[in-house]
Amino acid sequence: MPFVLIIRERGHSWAGRGPLATTHATRVEAEASLVDWVKENWDVEMDGDPLPDDEEDMIRQYFDFVLQEYEIAETS
Repeated sequence: MPFVLIIRERGHSWAGRGPLATTHATRVEAEASLVDWVKENWDVEMDGDPLPDDEEDMIRQYFDFVLQEYEIAETS
């Protein structure tokens, strides 16, 4: 079954933006897409903090700092 990666603003979207949703054939592909997305947005959002080498730590730090959250869910 495919998986969907959803990245949304926590709480109310003051900018009026809906969630970003991408569909992937496997959970591994969705997780890789999440890593790529965080890497692409790190410099803009993280005030010059260095990018961690550990991907799990990188994702945790990023989403602890920004007003966003993510979900990877299996679709039917």
